[in-house]
Amino acid sequence: MTLEKLARYLQGNQKVALLAFVSVVAMTLLSVRILIEDWGFIFLAWNLFLAWVPLLFIKWVWEKEAKQSLPFWQLAIFLTIWLLFFPNAPYIITDLKHLRAVPEHMIWYDALMIFTFSVAGFLTGLYSIRIVHRIIVRRWNEQLAWMVISVSMLASGFGVFLGRYGRWNSWDIVTQPGSLARGILASLRDPLAIKHTISFSFVLMLLYFAFHIFAELKQHEVARRYS
Repeated sequence: MTLEKLARYLQGNQKVALLAFVSVVAMTLLSVRILIEDWGFIFLAWNLFLAWVPLLFIKWVWEKEAKQSLPFWQLAIFLTIWLLFFPNAPYIITDLKHLRAVPEHMIWYDALMIFTFSVAGFLTGLYSIRIVHRIIVRRWNEQLAWMVISVSMLASGFGVFLGRYGRWNSWDIVTQPGSLARGILASLRDPLAIKHTISFSFVLMLLYFAFHIFAELKQHEVARRYS
């Protein structure tokens, strides 16, 4: 392993460690809330776990792909599975709606807690998109990578809508595919779904673009350091 590759490997682990740290902080805030108030926001722990699923999965795919190129059909299946679970990452931001039912004396603490969970979810999501981007660029080219990312953002924005307003989950595609298909068709005719999808996907794309530029600058800096 060259020094550059070793540096990139360590840098990748540092990112996971940072995400884990933010997640631990979020869980600590939730634990304190449970002690001083109630268990009302325990669902945030599950939502954060689901946000980590696409990242851990696509990181595993990336490690396999880096060792040896996967067959196209297998990689396509893996990327589809990632996309099905990816909306769980940005979904946490919609949990801010629960602040409407929070007691006055807990409003600022709960706002800070949900915000921390949202940051953890968003960052894990952005990092998982970054890995998908790298997989496609390595396998094909930059243009195709951005096309896939753009479509993924639109699908994710729609997925968040289905999760928040339709109360659908990623695994419903297996447990109740017929009902999910009818729910999707109904949502496609809903003006709120279209507005939500466009606005949410636009913000996701903007955040990822900034994240990507920052990551590229850091990568070039590491490359120069070890060249």
